[in-house]
Amino acid sequence: MPSINMCICIKCGCFSCKNTSGERDEKAGAADCVDIMLAILLPPAGIYKKEGCTGRFWANVVLTVLGIAPGSIHAVICISGK
Repeated sequence: MPSINMCICIKCGCFSCKNTSGERDEKAGAADCVDIMLAILLPPAGIYKKEGCTGRFWANVVLTVLGIAPGSIHAVICISGK
């Protein structure tokens, strides 16, 4: 029985990547509906999913502690503007 290997590409975040140049695919950089919903409901998680643990993530944590609205607005802008 053949084994099925499935892993996430570190370079672009896809499941089966043939991209060896180190650049993200156009499809991988676009924000989809799930990303936007995650940014609205759990703003730091949305940014972490898209960018990792960066300065934008920590800024969003602070904004979310101050209020869910500033955190959500910041997260949607960061996710859709990238």
